[in-house]
Amino acid sequence: MFARTSGDTGLPLCVVAGCTTVFGDPAAGKSLMPSAEKKLFMRCPGIFLFLLVIACIFIAGCTQPPGPAPVTTVVPVTSPPPVLPATTPPTAVPPSTPQPVVTIVRQAPLFKNVKDSQLMFALQVPEEWNLSTRRLANPENFEGFMYQTDLVGNNTFFITTFTDYRSREQNFRDAFLEWSPAPNRTIVTINGIGFDRFESTANGTTQVGYVARKGSTNEQGYLSVLYFSADTCDQYEKEDFEKVVSSFRYFTSEDASTVPGEEIYKIIPPKGESGGTKSTVGGSSSESSSSGGGPPAGGGGCHGPG
Repeated sequence: MFARTSGDTGLPLCVVAGCTTVFGDPAAGKSLMPSAEKKLFMRCPGIFLFLLVIACIFIAGCTQPPGPAPVTTVVPVTSPPPVLPATTPPTAVPPSTPQPVVTIVRQAPLFKNVKDSQLMFALQVPEEWNLSTRRLANPENFEGFMYQTDLVGNNTFFITTFTDYRSREQNFRDAFLEWSPAPNRTIVTINGIGFDRFESTANGTTQVGYVARKGSTNEQGYLSVLYFSADTCDQYEKEDFEKVVSSFRYFTSEDASTVPGEEIYKIIPPKGESGGTKSTVGGSSSESSSSGGGPPAGGGGCHGPG
């Protein structure tokens, strides 16, 4: 590229052309070579820096990894779902066939008002009942009158009305106390009338007697005894009879014309007779002992209506 001559010999000291140096004097050339190299380095530092950069690039290119390493995708390991114990499905219950419900509908009886203006009592009875009153023969050593009002036939339900004479009502108590099994005795009050109540059940029949207490006479001086025998096979009979008893009441002569109800039919005894029928219960000592104070004939066990 260029040449420089020495002042002494006139020969070029350094020719940069293919990096060849020509000296005129080999000995002189040897002495001048180190100095010439230093001057070349100092005068051409850019060249050396350029070469150094090239060398670094080359080295870096040789040591650079061939390329990015393949990325391995890590698949997360999922644990299997827990194994649940096998459950037995509930057994379907077949629908049950509804059983028919038998409902017994009972038609409550209709009641009517009845009264006896002579004996001065009134009560309510089922409409289909036909009542009648008859006079009874006087028991031995008895003065006065006795009557029996039949509510249900066959002596199933009746009322005995009598003049209070010598504690006649006690005969009825004694007769009822002879029932077997022994009756349950209580004191009750019905419409202002005090009663001794007796109840005993045997052989499918419940006997109930109400004896008016001595201080419960009506205006005419009459006392009353109510008696019925109910069939235990009929769950409503005793209930209906008790309802009739609960309506029994006395009234006064002043109220006789205004008391509602039809008159109870009276059976008139034949002319010349004072009454040939004796009391069913509560008769004289001989009469009551013959019946033993038991239920009327036909009582005991389930029976039909009288």
